[in-house]
Amino acid sequence: MPEGFSWTELNEEARTEYWASLALRHCAGLGARSCSRLLRTFGSAYAAVQSRQRWREAGLNQKQAAEMATGSWRVTARQEWDRARDLDADILLWTNPLYPPLLRQLPDAPVLLYCQGDMSLFQAPAFAIVGSRRSTDHGRTVAAHMARCLSSCGVTIISGMALGIDRVAHENALMRIGRSIGVLGTGIDVMYPPGNKTVFDSMHQHGLLVSEFMPGAQPLPEHFPIRNRIISGLALGVLVVEAASRSGSLITARLALEQNREVYAVPGPALDSHCMGCQELVRQGARPVFSAEDVLHDLAEQLRPFGISQASLSEDEKSVQENTADTHGSEAEGETGCSASSKKRSSKKNNKEDSNTAQTVTPAFQEQPRLDAAEQLAPAERRAFLLDCLRQRGPMQADDLACTLDIAVSELNAMLVGLEMLGQVRRLPGARYEAEK
Repeated sequence: MPEGFSWTELNEEARTEYWASLALRHCAGLGARSCSRLLRTFGSAYAAVQSRQRWREAGLNQKQAAEMATGSWRVTARQEWDRARDLDADILLWTNPLYPPLLRQLPDAPVLLYCQGDMSLFQAPAFAIVGSRRSTDHGRTVAAHMARCLSSCGVTIISGMALGIDRVAHENALMRIGRSIGVLGTGIDVMYPPGNKTVFDSMHQHGLLVSEFMPGAQPLPEHFPIRNRIISGLALGVLVVEAASRSGSLITARLALEQNREVYAVPGPALDSHCMGCQELVRQGARPVFSAEDVLHDLAEQLRPFGISQASLSEDEKSVQENTADTHGSEAEGETGCSASSKKRSSKKNNKEDSNTAQTVTPAFQEQPRLDAAEQLAPAERRAFLLDCLRQRGPMQADDLACTLDIAVSELNAMLVGLEMLGQVRRLPGARYEAEK
């Protein structure tokens, strides 16, 4: 089985499995859960289609099997097949080894995914950040800060490519180690909302876009709750930054709980209508979040195999976190989603705060003096030792590399970001790195 290529690159076996997957998707009476049962029972879509007389073994009934036998699914399945032939995207089948392991565990895992971008991100630890499209400046600042901190540690940030909280989460994660995955409520070839064109372009280059819907599928309201299960299903946990009492983000949180994922919420200021949903989540047992360190500490056991811990958070990010907390401390002491710290700062530090806060709401992929920033993160006099080590030993995990070089993990992470920006190292799945040839 090939590792997720476009339709023209699939071999005969993969095309047969793809056609069988479409048969399951388009067969009347089969939903995502029924399809998932068939895949688990018979091992592949093709085996399931060929074994329809035995569907009772998967908990399905004879009526569903009889519907498959009529071939009524062929018309719409053929439409999707034809659209996929000229599609600029990869087709990731449930049987493919690259299929995300966490997503595969779901009782309603999709039979296939259409992908554009770097599918190696599926193998990295991921965390979802979601919230209101009609977000406040403060909410966007918090989302940007959390996405930037976690991605800088090597955590891939997942969101839904909407305006507001989703957008800033993607923007601030993209150019850092973890980067970002966007889950669409449309076909992979449909850009929605149109105002996110710059985000889509950058996700193509540096992140990953994912959709289970057939090419050309439009942004129908019912699509978005369906796609939310993939956002939470790909992630170790879900953070809701801002959500009204009736919000699509709360659907994602509910799905996360059903999927046995951790759910977090930024409580926000009391009586703020933008945060009522988050406050309700906390009352129901979601964990209140006041810093990126809270998430890293809570997920420590799951992140440890990837070499990620609280120590991965650089001192620079921690200082920005403190400054952000100060900015909003007078509004809601301890409820802003950033860790509380002393309210009194020198004017010099406040100037730094203003600069850093502005950076959190600036798209990470906009034209910036990236080369100068990279040189500062990875000074020429120090990078040689790191590159020599990778060339001699081959790909290494961040923690092992820091131990070998006898430097702090936070310092190493900063250097790796700089070297990746300079094109001198490449990030591999599992927070491992190799020197570019």
